[in-house]
Amino acid sequence: MLVVLVIAGLAVIACVVMVSLGHGGEMAEFPPDVPPLELPVAGQVTPADLIALRLPIGLVGYSTQAVDETLHRVSVALGERDTRIAVLEQRVAELSYARPRAREETKQPETTRPETKQPETRQPEDIDVRAERVDAEEAW
Repeated sequence: MLVVLVIAGLAVIACVVMVSLGHGGEMAEFPPDVPPLELPVAGQVTPADLIALRLPIGLVGYSTQAVDETLHRVSVALGERDTRIAVLEQRVAELSYARPRAREETKQPETTRPETKQPETRQPEDIDVRAERVDAEEAW
């Protein structure tokens, strides 16, 4: 009787070793039990989408996969929004810095030369500053 138990124990140990090494086959993959989330792609999530979202409930709470997917989409949307805001703030700062300089230069009266009493001709730098001012105003 002892010999039969030892042989059965060795057989069980051998089966466990074979399965742990991957020789026992693979488990079948089943489709998820929850429907896909009704959210737009990650970069186009709006507050209204989040308000209308109803996460599926699992056995012990919300479905972990659905919550993880929702949090990922929202984090991508917030990251893209923050990047866009930073770029727009930088553009506004650049334009607001360029605008006062252009105004100061346009307020200065044209100087006259003492010899001829003719208005002074504009230098190429003045033309470039005015072109920057026009570009800045068109951007607004």
